[in-house]
Amino acid sequence: MTATMDHPHIVSFVGVVLEYMDGGELRSLLNNYLESKKPVGFNREKATIALQVCHALTYLHSLMLSVIHRDLKSRNILLGSNMKAKLSDFGISLTAGVGTSLWMAPEVMLGKHYDDKADIFSFGVVLLELDVHTLPYARAKKENLDSNGREMIDSILLQKVALGTLQVEFSNPKPRSIGELGRACISIDPTERPSAAEALYRLQVILSKRRVV
Repeated sequence: MTATMDHPHIVSFVGVVLEYMDGGELRSLLNNYLESKKPVGFNREKATIALQVCHALTYLHSLMLSVIHRDLKSRNILLGSNMKAKLSDFGISLTAGVGTSLWMAPEVMLGKHYDDKADIFSFGVVLLELDVHTLPYARAKKENLDSNGREMIDSILLQKVALGTLQVEFSNPKPRSIGELGRACISIDPTERPSAAEALYRLQVILSKRRVV
């Protein structure tokens, strides 16, 4: 799948191997931010990573035969030494499977028909990761303990997500417009989510107006 795509924000093949990305996974960077207690919210670097991921999604969704990534998450976003972000891991796109549950849209969890708006939900969860640096629903797990003081297990958590009674929580980041975009992306109703092109435009406007530093 990746070998047939040509986009600056999608990892390319070099011969028979994938392009080397020496910055590693976005998840590793966010883990470092957690350990070093970096401030939550969006600076220009994090907003630019979001923009670049959105560029890749816009490309995928606009192909003549639209491609749904199906497994968008921070571990599948790779960084170069210059912090240029690229999407990777298109195996699920090729096999028509579905991806990792914590990033999955409710309609996918429920086995309903889904389209490229499922990727937009996952993108909204990635925006949450960029905002607060934790894995999805980390706060909800800690705040919803059972009678033995144990964190909520994933199966119960995902039932709540699928039913729309639990969502990821943003930090009220600045600029506020990025938080608003993130909340729109994780709408329970797929028709209320922006398209990749709409999300891309909103991020371009935010960055062009110097609302992030």
